[in-house]
Amino acid sequence: MAIPVFRSYIRRKDMDTVLSCLITDSIGPGSFLERFQKSARESIGFEYGFFVRSPVDGLERSLEILAIKEGDCIAISALAPRWYGTVLGKRGIAVVYADVSQETGNPSPADFRIAIEAERARTRAIILAGGSGVVPEEGCYAEFGLPIVEDTTRTIGSGRGGIAKSVGATMSLLSLEHGSLLTSGGGALVYTSGKREAAVLRNAAEGLLPESRMTDYNASLGLAQLRDLDNSLEKRKEIRNLFLQAMAGKRHRTFMQNGESDAGCWSFPVVIESSIKEVISYARKKDVETEFAFADSSMAAGVVPEGQCPNARSLSLRTLLFPLHQRIGNAGAQKISRVLATLP
Repeated sequence: MAIPVFRSYIRRKDMDTVLSCLITDSIGPGSFLERFQKSARESIGFEYGFFVRSPVDGLERSLEILAIKEGDCIAISALAPRWYGTVLGKRGIAVVYADVSQETGNPSPADFRIAIEAERARTRAIILAGGSGVVPEEGCYAEFGLPIVEDTTRTIGSGRGGIAKSVGATMSLLSLEHGSLLTSGGGALVYTSGKREAAVLRNAAEGLLPESRMTDYNASLGLAQLRDLDNSLEKRKEIRNLFLQAMAGKRHRTFMQNGESDAGCWSFPVVIESSIKEVISYARKKDVETEFAFADSSMAAGVVPEGQCPNARSLSLRTLLFPLHQRIGNAGAQKISRVLATLP
């Protein structure tokens, strides 16, 4: 059986929490959601946050909190998820795309500077999405003086400060969808580490419609998986280190974290320096599935203007994801390691 790139699952001990929710009179927003919010704050380490039913809801609430309105502009990476642009476009908010570094897959301050200069008068915020799993250096975007929304979905657990990782973000967004490091079967967390911003988020949470808040059903699953998050991250890091050893000295490479932090363990991206079709075919023959790392990006969707962001375009065409999740097991990890060591 082939090893899938992502595998969301419910363990037997998770079922007990979910079943406890199902036998209550209501599975709408309630006591399980309150427990999930309290546990998430203690585990992830934020000042205040609230859960909503989808990442789309989370981004829309973030825009409202920052008072981003029609006619404003936001700067994002060309490799950010394309649904960002969809949400922004529906609200009449313009987007400027920043190119990325070949080494990290993230925009550097210089990349953002180039993107922002074209729309400096109406650019109101930056959205950071560490699509490669690499967290930008702390405070490196402070020069722009703009609010920062940090998407931690692919970077949570990567580096300084334990699970939480701040780059000076005004607020952060964590998706809990399928394939995420922490999943509740749907939903998102909007949170902040700043006391002043926390007061603003509390006011926003009070105005949330019940239909926008996460249900107890999703919260019960998230609560069960949150209990095992530290162990899950530790296992993923062990597997990632094994993969790094297998790739040492090879022509293909992965993205590396600068400084003292570790790159995230959401998946294992590999930048291919040969025929990508040949690599995909080779891995498939060895029962290892792969996916294009940035298939869901704005660049892949063709919305980035032609000729802009050449590094992002190149990486979108030649970066593959290999499986990296705790369900791989020791035998699976060894199999993938051998494949990585012998890629054509």
